[in-house]
Amino acid sequence: MTIGADRFPSLREMTMSNVNPAPQQNAEDEELEDFKPRARRARVYKKGKMVFQNGLRSIPCVVRNISDGGAMLEFDQPYILPKDFELYIDLEDYEVTCERRWEAGLNCGVMFTSERRNVPQQRYQTLKPSDNTLQEDHEDDLEEDDALDAETSGEASQRQHPPVSGKPAFGKRR
Repeated sequence: MTIGADRFPSLREMTMSNVNPAPQQNAEDEELEDFKPRARRARVYKKGKMVFQNGLRSIPCVVRNISDGGAMLEFDQPYILPKDFELYIDLEDYEVTCERRWEAGLNCGVMFTSERRNVPQQRYQTLKPSDNTLQEDHEDDLEEDDALDAETSGEASQRQHPPVSGKPAFGKRR
């Protein structure tokens, strides 16, 4: 017999199997209730650009997966990434304001903080070595000269050359 069981009959009924603790609300439980599962992300491989400091700086990246709420970006080398920035996706021709949520190695997870905004396709400047440019310009000039010569001299196109014999005629005038 237990001491005090006669005085307190309810104590006898309360054993460990009968006792149910009162539910308590923790801060963790409240966070779990507010937690919404993220949208399913589509796997993609799209070229992108992280633009920040009012467009003065940019970092090239590859978008590896994307959803309506965020994306995972991959970089070719480690960078110090800003907390807030604009993400421009080349293939889709839109930009969206993002917030960096996590970072692991060369990958970074972002959450979209604004709606997608369509932007016109950007023009790219391509630089060529000067030798290639000069050669292309010279070929264009030759083609234009040939076209002008063909138009102005109808007699030159009608002139026939004498038949060539089988012997080489190097240095010989005709």
